[in-house]
Amino acid sequence: MSHEEFKEMIPAHALSALDWTDDRALADHLSQCVECQQELIYWQQTAAAVALSATPAEPSPLVRQRMLSEIRSERDESITARVVPLRLSPKNIWSSLGSLGAIAAAVVFALLLGYLFLLWRENQALRREVRTLVQENQRNQEDLKWAKMLQTPGTKLMELSGTTVAPSASAKVAYDPSGHAMVMMTRLPAPPAGKEYQLWYIVAGKPPMRGKTFSTGTGMIEDQLPPEALKAAVVAVTLEPQGGSDTPTMPMYLHSSS
Repeated sequence: MSHEEFKEMIPAHALSALDWTDDRALADHLSQCVECQQELIYWQQTAAAVALSATPAEPSPLVRQRMLSEIRSERDESITARVVPLRLSPKNIWSSLGSLGAIAAAVVFALLLGYLFLLWRENQALRREVRTLVQENQRNQEDLKWAKMLQTPGTKLMELSGTTVAPSASAKVAYDPSGHAMVMMTRLPAPPAGKEYQLWYIVAGKPPMRGKTFSTGTGMIEDQLPPEALKAAVVAVTLEPQGGSDTPTMPMYLHSSS
């Protein structure tokens, strides 16, 4: 199960509404995930606040009328049968009240569950909206930085093409005379667990020079070109173990023209 799937189970867990299997799986996840622990605390506090703020429900006039009718009916039947009703009526009255109380409690509990579910849905929608806004803002910031870089005097631009392992991927590298570089990537596949991408600067007659590592498949990163790579170099991207390598060890995913 993914981290997001566990997060979606937390509201139901706070209401003790998960089945045994999901509840145990979530408990194992909670023991290792600080973010989900905080999420659970939030939902437990929300459930407690809603329960305390609920307005007590009172029986309607129709229910009261019905109770009185049942009492009168039982009293008439008792008189006809020549049985003293004083011993039976209190028992039936309290039994009815107990049933009505249980029904009212069930209704209130159902309403609270519905209200909590609506709060959870609204919270999820707001979280998605915030994530979207953050991503849009990040893209806007990247576009502004990219445009500013291209306007810098002496900036050079090269394009990277996808290899057979990533034919739909592409990238652009812009770097100024100081070696400050920006790499804009598109459609690189998400790296598997324990792996990340790494930039390489390849100059004829020299070993490949390592660049920055990254895990995003679409977006922009910044790096610093080695002085030797400023005049003529091939830029490449490979998939490496987490933390990067000193020499390329995996197939090439992107490369520029020589």
